[in-house]
Amino acid sequence: MSRVTASITAVVLAAAPALFFSAPAPASAAVTVQQVRASDLGPGRPWIRLEDDPSNVGKTPGIERVAPFADPVRFNGSLHLAVGPGEQSQAAHYFSQKIPLGTIAATRLSYDSFVDSAKSTATGTAANLQLPMTCQGAFTTISFQPQLATDSQGRSGVVPDTWQNFVSSGSSLWRTSRAVPTVPSLPAGADAPLSAYVAACTAPGDGVLGVIGNVGRLGDPTATLDTYVDNLTVHGVVYDFAVQSLAQGHIGLANTTPGRPCRSANGTIVFTDPTTGPFYRSVGTRLVFSQGRRLRPGDLTVTANGRPVTLTPGPDNTLTAVLAPAPARDLAPGGTYLTPFTVSFAHGVYSEGGQGGALIVTAELLARGYVPLQETGVLARTRLRG
Repeated sequence: MSRVTASITAVVLAAAPALFFSAPAPASAAVTVQQVRASDLGPGRPWIRLEDDPSNVGKTPGIERVAPFADPVRFNGSLHLAVGPGEQSQAAHYFSQKIPLGTIAATRLSYDSFVDSAKSTATGTAANLQLPMTCQGAFTTISFQPQLATDSQGRSGVVPDTWQNFVSSGSSLWRTSRAVPTVPSLPAGADAPLSAYVAACTAPGDGVLGVIGNVGRLGDPTATLDTYVDNLTVHGVVYDFAVQSLAQGHIGLANTTPGRPCRSANGTIVFTDPTTGPFYRSVGTRLVFSQGRRLRPGDLTVTANGRPVTLTPGPDNTLTAVLAPAPARDLAPGGTYLTPFTVSFAHGVYSEGGQGGALIVTAELLARGYVPLQETGVLARTRLRG
């Protein structure tokens, strides 16, 4: 089955998410994004689950599925890996041929990880990025594990209920599952920098077989772990686990002072999440007002959900506001998120017919990603005519 190279756009207006978070620059200049859908998981498909591999007979699988839970980059779903007592969970993609570990190590190696603490009794561990490979002619795996790493925001180990981005660096530790033959310093369970494996795994035919999102058996036989992982990045490819759809936005806005000029208007911002869409956590809205002139905070008076809104100057002579419902709410597949608002104009500043012409209103869905109220790229726009 062919994979689809991702081209993510908002449903209403194309816009790449501009994050309030910066991960370290990649080791290689460019990457290709490949979406992984639910139909790509299973026997004979591009990604095989633990139970699809005959060599895993005797291992008890947990949960392995593409889930609506929105990732922190494209907000289009993620890979759900969860285990109960004695279970293991993984999804693996194998390359068409072996790739030397040194070649892999020269590219960006990274992923995003989330642990749901409400459904997990295990602590300090999460899903990891695993490379199945041959080294000195023998099979092993090496795993980039969050409990051994520092995330891109400088936090060590696993922070539950928070999306974390992990990027392998020169000092990052990788754990091997089996001893590397002829290398006493790399026994089974060794924690060593990737460079140590690169130096050791140079026999003819050595190389990386693929990439795995993995949750192994937990040390406590009664423990559970519920995780999400996404954006596994290996050898210039970002594997983006995604559901079928994104939310859609619409703004209804009407003049409440009939005739010209328009001095006030009522509107409603509606974000609709299809049943095949993502699960957006702790949503909010960014409102942007623009006109054919510079707008100042005193030019407009805005309320949302019946409360006054603070407007701040934005780029390109705009006014902006960030709205967050209280209490916080989520936008689930099949749901809607509505924000009623009003806007009125100071004297001489009004819709079409005044100094600036028509007022353009843009709304963007915000959600919890790496940080609260992160941009999702789902936009709606309308123009208020007098």
